[in-house]
Amino acid sequence: MEQAALVDPPRWPRLTGALLGLGGGVLAAGVGVLAAVPRDLPGYYALGYVLLVSALAVGLMKLGLPSEKRALALWLPGALLIFGTPYGVKSAVLDWRGEQVPVTVTEVERGPGSYHSGETYHCKVEAGGESFWVKGSDQCDQYSRPGDRFEVLRDPEGLVSVSDPDPLIGFSFLVPCVGGALLVMTVAGYRGLKRPS
Repeated sequence: MEQAALVDPPRWPRLTGALLGLGGGVLAAGVGVLAAVPRDLPGYYALGYVLLVSALAVGLMKLGLPSEKRALALWLPGALLIFGTPYGVKSAVLDWRGEQVPVTVTEVERGPGSYHSGETYHCKVEAGGESFWVKGSDQCDQYSRPGDRFEVLRDPEGLVSVSDPDPLIGFSFLVPCVGGALLVMTVAGYRGLKRPS
């Protein structure tokens, strides 16, 4: 009886590792969903977001060490959830209930460049007597002028921001991708805290 206890690795560390991997994945997906839902929040929330993501990345790396394979199996799906979920949620919501809306440009504002492109442009547009800003659109660029017209895809309930009417991914693609990433993180966490017999 004592020999059997020595041969089988304890279940608690493995279960704890699985729960940590799954919890890290759920937290990463949740952070991604919150990033997809725009709200007028103070700037210090962005700092909290960065700190949370950094702590999550460090925690997943520590759980995966000393094995680089386990660390990658935890960190890569975690990064995919953090950075891919905002686009996926926005795209899936717009695919589900988005409406194409013709808009008229009323104002064009030039913004600072980003690390991968030059200057950015934001267009204040009007649709049906309502004004809002369109940011990150291919249709709003340095050549845009007041009076220009184009179409945007907009969620009638305003849960996510507007987008170009590009091909979108739906929930039927997003949910299996998120589920697969969570499964990989759970298995990697399970193996990460497994004690050798």
